[in-house]
Amino acid sequence: MDPNKFRESRQAINRLCKSVDNLIEEKSMEASTEIYEEAYAKWETLNPLAEGEIQERSVKNLSVKINGLSMRIAKLKPAKKPSVRGAKKEPTGIVWDEERVGQLAPAFLKKLFANMAKDSGATVCFGTTGKGIRPNYQIQFSSEAIIVFTGSGHKPLDKPLSAGSKKISQPFSYEVVGSALGMK
Repeated sequence: MDPNKFRESRQAINRLCKSVDNLIEEKSMEASTEIYEEAYAKWETLNPLAEGEIQERSVKNLSVKINGLSMRIAKLKPAKKPSVRGAKKEPTGIVWDEERVGQLAPAFLKKLFANMAKDSGATVCFGTTGKGIRPNYQIQFSSEAIIVFTGSGHKPLDKPLSAGSKKISQPFSYEVVGSALGMK
């Protein structure tokens, strides 16, 4: 083969190999495989045209480089596709209304009602995260004092529920909790 054409072909293959190498470094399996296949096809075309010891050695060196790239591509992992099952969704939160309050367990409501301390001006707000079975709740008494309780043990917490966020429900009156318990 003409030495100048051989050199141009060899340099084109080397440029493709360098591109594949960069793509492997970026862990881009699809793109590196695509360019690798192009480089391999050019090498296959060049291989039988090599004449003389220098061109044959050059083609052999290219085959070693291409085989090395092939092994490195094989070690790459394909890009992860977002799974439908584990997809993170924006939390919707629990929407609290009087009907939902009435669906809380009677034992839960009795303890909540007891924590309202017979203050008919008190209101309660529920946490909107979790499953809504034993929600954390916040009682605001008529004296403007606010106490937050755990839903599981009805024990006071140090920090209030985030008032401005979507993690707290609308307030429900003492009467609503009482009627949910059957005490009118």
